[in-house]
Amino acid sequence: MRRWCMIVALAGAALGADKKAPPWEKSRYLGQDLYREHCVVCHDIDKKESKKPGPSLYHLFKNEKLPLTGGKPSRDYVVVKVKFGGQLMPPFIKRMTDAEINALVDYIESK
Repeated sequence: MRRWCMIVALAGAALGADKKAPPWEKSRYLGQDLYREHCVVCHDIDKKESKKPGPSLYHLFKNEKLPLTGGKPSRDYVVVKVKFGGQLMPPFIKRMTDAEINALVDYIESK
């Protein structure tokens, strides 16, 4: 019985370890979590057409033009937009650190 409990405990620990991202993936998962927490309500990221109030972020950095302004997509522009918001978008400068905003933009860039 004791051996069985030890096996179950080790299996549970191994399953929990799978959820922890390796250091080189941490930024990507942090960005994904931040996107889900703050952005998914208004922005789609997995489909080009969206019925949400904000523009789709699908392939944002791979597109030639930004959805609303028509300008060339740049990391600096997206960081400023996240920090200070826009016409309908709230500012996130007081809700996220610079590191979190960079992780979020990393995630958007990876999609």
